[in-house]
Amino acid sequence: RQECDESTDPSNTGTATATDNCDGSPVITYTDVETAGSCPQEKTITRTWTATDAGTNSASCQQIITVQDNTAPVITCPADVTVECNGSVDPSATGTATATDNCDPSPVLTYADAKTGNTITRTWTATDACGNSSQCVQTITKTDTTPPVVTCPADIIIECDESTDPSNTGTATATDNCDGSPVIT
Repeated sequence: RQECDESTDPSNTGTATATDNCDGSPVITYTDVETAGSCPQEKTITRTWTATDAGTNSASCQQIITVQDNTAPVITCPADVTVECNGSVDPSATGTATATDNCDPSPVLTYADAKTGNTITRTWTATDACGNSSQCVQTITKTDTTPPVVTCPADIIIECDESTDPSNTGTATATDNCDGSPVIT
């Protein structure tokens, strides 16, 4: 068994040997027949070794080399980030994980978010074509650092016996980038 990034050259998988009753150095050759595996990086190589002596007598044997992909991609998460509460948490704004794999040049990256209060725990997964995967976690914290914008009612003049209650003098209004109903006191 070979990992998909290992050489299948005989120097790595072994070389047949032969002896002959008349020829001290029979010629050894091989041919390979490949059969696809269950995913693009896997295959089975049937290597037929043939030893031929000077009299053109020959004998053969087979070696089965199984190439497999059991190694998960190496994934690197983007740094943890803090964004304004109305800021984008899309990966284009918060960063994207990267991954490399020993055999698949383009492992697939996906993510899933779990939200708790103002914190998003983003779990990134890298999966190669043979289904091996690895994960990392990025934390995205939403914060509110922008104060509300308050608009006061217009200045007015009232008589001394009139109410100064806001229902008579006017009420301030406020907007906020994150809070749809800021408290006005």
